[in-house]
Amino acid sequence: MADFPSFFPTGFFSILALLQMSTWCSAVSKFSVKGPAQPILVLLGADASLPCQLFPEQSAAHMQIRWYRAQFSPAVLVYQNGQEQGGEQMLEYRGRTELVQDSIGRGTVTLLIQQIRASDDGQYRCHFKEGYISQEAIVELHVIGLGAAPHVHMMGPEDDGIRVLCSSGGWFPKPRVQWSDMAGAKLPSLSESQSQDGDGLFHVEASLVVTDSSLGNVTCSFQNPLSGQEKVSALFLPEPFFPRTSPWKKALAGTLPVLVLLLIGMSYFGWREHKAKEREVMERKKESQEKEEMSSNKERALAAKGKARLNSFSYPPKSGEARPQFDGFYIFSFQRNSRQSSTSERHYTRKIGKRPCYILTGGRNFSNLLL
Repeated sequence: MADFPSFFPTGFFSILALLQMSTWCSAVSKFSVKGPAQPILVLLGADASLPCQLFPEQSAAHMQIRWYRAQFSPAVLVYQNGQEQGGEQMLEYRGRTELVQDSIGRGTVTLLIQQIRASDDGQYRCHFKEGYISQEAIVELHVIGLGAAPHVHMMGPEDDGIRVLCSSGGWFPKPRVQWSDMAGAKLPSLSESQSQDGDGLFHVEASLVVTDSSLGNVTCSFQNPLSGQEKVSALFLPEPFFPRTSPWKKALAGTLPVLVLLLIGMSYFGWREHKAKEREVMERKKESQEKEEMSSNKERALAAKGKARLNSFSYPPKSGEARPQFDGFYIFSFQRNSRQSSTSERHYTRKIGKRPCYILTGGRNFSNLLL
């Protein structure tokens, strides 16, 4: 065997072999995953097929294939070692999913979901793994629920017109509601409300007030926003059903606000006048009380002064003591608690037991004392 030139390094052939193996492995294991470019539309209750394709075309039978939604685990479906694995499957998909393997040898796999529900709407990810290499793609699924035909009926008169209600349920997603007249002109809804049942399906109610009796009938339509499919119902509105507007009602509608304002103004001024009278009465009462109190205080002061003067002298006068001088004559009665004045005589009455004591005086000098 010929020897290789000695100038080649010792590990040259080992490095070359490793590079060749790495290139070969990369060529075998390099792949990408692609899903549908457009969302998949499926009717509520039908079966949905979600495909994924390996590029370049190669067998996926030996790979791990995982279909999942928001979380990697638990998953919608797991395929490994040539068969489906149920250990990581979500409860809501058990018994409803299957991996179609007819074209798995060419790298195409399809997730089949049976009896589609409203909760199945959204994104799905198909994940392929071989060794340490993995790739995935996103598949969008849109669920379409067509509800029942709208039910339209009259609610009764309202605002010089007729209130009409339109309702329907079993829709997904939320439908568009549109009113229109015989000519196809759109009419705006007065109000609209929605609710969802336990299966996530929408029930919608819309109302309309029709004031034009010449419309004849109105049409209510419910349309699915994804598929454009719609269901329509119409209601005929006879002219006699519309309330008649009397001229006096229009006149009353114009004058009633003015009358209300006048009534409010009159009530306000009446209230102010009443308050002013109340204040005046209170002030007069207060003045009267003050006058009575002053008069009472004055009477008490005069009575106390007279009593003090009577108690200040003695009879008969002591030796060398001048007789008491009086400027006038007074009558005091402790029994009646009152005071009277006189210019002719003075009586001083004090009860001693059952017999009163009288003091009579006259002139400017003390003259008589009667007991």
